[in-house]
Amino acid sequence: MPKPTCPKFAIILLTTIILSGVYFAVPRHARTETKCASQDYFEDHYDECSSLIKTTSKKLEDVRNQKNSINQQIQNYLSTLTVTDAQIADLKTKIQQVQAQLTEIEKNLNNRKGSLEEKTLIRNKIVRSFYQMGRANPVEILFAIEEGENSGQDFVMRDIFEDTVAEEVIKQIISLNMEIKSFESDKEEAGKLRADLEESQKTLLSLKADIDRKKAEAQNQYTELEKKSQSYEETIAKLSALQQSVLAAKSGSESGSVGDYEPPKAALPSPKFSPAFVAISYGAYTHYKGMSQYGAKGRAEDGKDYKDILKFYYNTGVKKVNDFPSKISVSGYGKLDFQYYLYGIAEMPSSWPSDALKAQAIAARTYAYAYAKSGKTICTTQACQVFSSSKAKTPPSAWEKAVDDTKSVVLDGSVTAYYSATTGGYIESIGWDVKGSWPNGAYEKRAGSPWFYKAWYTKSYNDSSTCGRSDPYLTEEEMADILNAIVVWEKGNSTDRGKVTPFTTSCWGGSPYSKDKMKDRAGDLGTAYSDISSVDVEIGNNGQTIYAKFSTDQGNVSIKGDTFKTVFNLRAPGYISIKDRLYEVVKK
Repeated sequence: MPKPTCPKFAIILLTTIILSGVYFAVPRHARTETKCASQDYFEDHYDECSSLIKTTSKKLEDVRNQKNSINQQIQNYLSTLTVTDAQIADLKTKIQQVQAQLTEIEKNLNNRKGSLEEKTLIRNKIVRSFYQMGRANPVEILFAIEEGENSGQDFVMRDIFEDTVAEEVIKQIISLNMEIKSFESDKEEAGKLRADLEESQKTLLSLKADIDRKKAEAQNQYTELEKKSQSYEETIAKLSALQQSVLAAKSGSESGSVGDYEPPKAALPSPKFSPAFVAISYGAYTHYKGMSQYGAKGRAEDGKDYKDILKFYYNTGVKKVNDFPSKISVSGYGKLDFQYYLYGIAEMPSSWPSDALKAQAIAARTYAYAYAKSGKTICTTQACQVFSSSKAKTPPSAWEKAVDDTKSVVLDGSVTAYYSATTGGYIESIGWDVKGSWPNGAYEKRAGSPWFYKAWYTKSYNDSSTCGRSDPYLTEEEMADILNAIVVWEKGNSTDRGKVTPFTTSCWGGSPYSKDKMKDRAGDLGTAYSDISSVDVEIGNNGQTIYAKFSTDQGNVSIKGDTFKTVFNLRAPGYISIKDRLYEVVKK
């Protein structure tokens, strides 16, 4: 009996070599995705090109995550006015980068599509050929064995080989089917991501327009407030000597820094009566410029290094000066060695984080550097920056290290290195100093500044005089008296205005209107207040209290923030005062 012919063996073997032979090939040199676009190259280097293909889904996942991150940033920016042009540009760049990645992925998918089309044709031919061919049945095998031992063994061996080859072909058909399915899924995902990114681009443009509009509105509002502020300054300049003294003592208009020792924290005491009204300042003794010292402490505690801290507060980097002056002229001490002078800077507790100390050392060095270069003499008080000769002689090790580690390093550019203890979480030309939202996210609050959210009723931290007031609370009658004083202040004549001073004459002197007289005069001028049911404030995006709002027996009344602060400080009894332009009024 002749040996059975087996054409399917040749076909299966040939197609297996075409499709699966590359599994056993070891790439000998680096190949690019462009080369994998070639069918011949793809077949000869299946492992290499298949590996590139398998990364597509991972790349798409990365793009999807980046796209989601961009959209989250956009949503965050939509709710704030502190977005800068640089942040908008950075977000635009991110979108362009993600789009470029997506373009590369789509290019790879197109290459993959060409390869899959060729391989799909081969797969279909294999499937048709495979199932059109028969297999040797047991009778044929038996006859083959009867013909002779060798021929029977050959027949059986061929049949076993065909089984193995067929199984391999089936595996590759399944693999190819999965690859086709993956391709279709990746292509659909890439198209969706492309559409989502285009939508993100539109939203970003809308955000930019909205931010520009809001910034313009804020700038107009700021300009208007500047004009009004100038008007009030002119008015205050015309006040009596007593009134000017009261405002100078209560307003906290002078700038100040932490000092060498951290001041004790002061919790808001509980009121002894109800209802009780209290004015709470978010900062004190600040010019709202440059670095917040408690903000620097909070940022350092949050893991920011000194360069990050300075970059935020001064919007610039640092540089090392090669021609640094060796001496500086110091008031009362003559010319001192510059490094020795810096050892004596008493502006930040040495127990604070090292990166906060380094930021302070560089800010202090930059401030003094300008004096040294100009040949001017620098003062030793907070009017310049505090210098202590005793500290210079025996500097604390942490402060000495901060000065030494940053030797000759100053802020880059023409920067005046202003700094103050607590700004209330807002700094001019920079914006909100927060992680999250204000006020709870303010770095100054996180760092535990005793000036952040403080009700003032003592003369100062250094002077605990209270003028007979043991807490910062006002009764309803006293709060109504403040509102009546505002009516008199705004509508009365110069004599009336001169009577708006604290009714606690034992420590302030003068001849103010009594509470009853102030109420009567306010009634004469149109409105007199007796009862206050609620109070609220409106905080502006410019870091100021825009309005103080009250619900009263005369209806709702809104008072401009600067007006309320001025009259409150002029009229509030004892040393009760508002120290900051950013404040809150609370009813308890």
